[in-house]
Amino acid sequence: MPPEEVTPANGDAEPAPAADQDEGDRAAASSVVQPIKSPCSRDFYKAAHSSGTRELSAIDLIVLHDEEASTARAAAAYFQSPESTGSAHLCVDDRICYRCLANEDIPWAAPGANENGFHIEQAGFARWSTVVWKKHQLTLQRAAYKTAFHCKLFGIPVRFVDWRKLRAGASGITTHRQVSRAFGGSHQDPGLFWPRALFMWYCRRYYRELG
Repeated sequence: MPPEEVTPANGDAEPAPAADQDEGDRAAASSVVQPIKSPCSRDFYKAAHSSGTRELSAIDLIVLHDEEASTARAAAAYFQSPESTGSAHLCVDDRICYRCLANEDIPWAAPGANENGFHIEQAGFARWSTVVWKKHQLTLQRAAYKTAFHCKLFGIPVRFVDWRKLRAGASGITTHRQVSRAFGGSHQDPGLFWPRALFMWYCRRYYRELG
């Protein structure tokens, strides 16, 4: 069974928003739920911004974000716009994954972890409580499968790397929040109450299934 997560019910997390209006268009984003292990859609390929390319052997981090948007479609469409100020490799939500950059492209995602990071954006908001995040199991599972798949592809260990280990040059799975703490920056996504233990449980399960 997946590990128990910290939730507002046991007093260790912020209360869930009274009304989660930010999710209103999520169900309308697509009429079909893409299987978790399906290849990502390229409907919004390619993001407008990147900083050239790198050797795939340089990739030693998977970096998780939240999109500050309700759907992967909204984030992927934003990244495709020349007016955007960022980019990532994948955008995921409960229904679908969008590919926005090629693996070798260096994204505008998290300074300090762009050249060596593979970046995944999850539909959601940094302010969300653990309770709200756990209402989006398919988003967590989709992001975890893509994380496990790319860990396998790039030879990255399935372990969480905090800001101290990032500074020491460790490889593994991390978040934009940890990158900001390690190398500077104001971004705190995917938020303090993103269910990391559950996410890592999914990552390990999918990694085993990949053989």
